[in-house]
Amino acid sequence: MKAFEEGVLQQRAAQAVESLRSCRVCPRDCEIDRFNNKIGVCKSGRRARVASAFPHFGEEDCLRGWNGSGTIFFGWCNLRC
Repeated sequence: MKAFEEGVLQQRAAQAVESLRSCRVCPRDCEIDRFNNKIGVCKSGRRARVASAFPHFGEEDCLRGWNGSGTIFFGWCNLRC
């Protein structure tokens, strides 16, 4: 909400979409052009599949602060964990 209130949310969203042109979202850094729906290691094109998203309170205080941190898990991930 703070980013919205400060007027930077729309700018950050635009930067996120632009970053798809040379994708480095995951540690594989494949730099595939997901903006134009090219398929990378993750098998995800321009639209990622969100498997789950929820607040996470299990990290140390210095990482999560007082309100917790957000956790988002994506489908199609192939980090081979």
